[in-house]
Amino acid sequence: MTDPIEQINNISNVDDFLNFVIQLARDAKEHPEEWTNTTITDYLGQIASWIDDCYMFEDKISFEKLDYKVLAKILYMGKIYE
Repeated sequence: MTDPIEQINNISNVDDFLNFVIQLARDAKEHPEEWTNTTITDYLGQIASWIDDCYMFEDKISFEKLDYKVLAKILYMGKIYE
């Protein structure tokens, strides 16, 4: 995977976002040894922990502008979509 921070910073539309997600999934499959959280339970738990930490300690991320409903739907669809 190329520099993920650069990729994230360059996301400007849904196609960029989808490309990032596809590359992230590919990276997990091809390089699992580089992932700290290799189970869905660990992965989702650490996402929640990171959001909680950022919300409490970071002022660089504007969580008020995020559409939490859309993000929740995306995460949920990973569970049920065939």
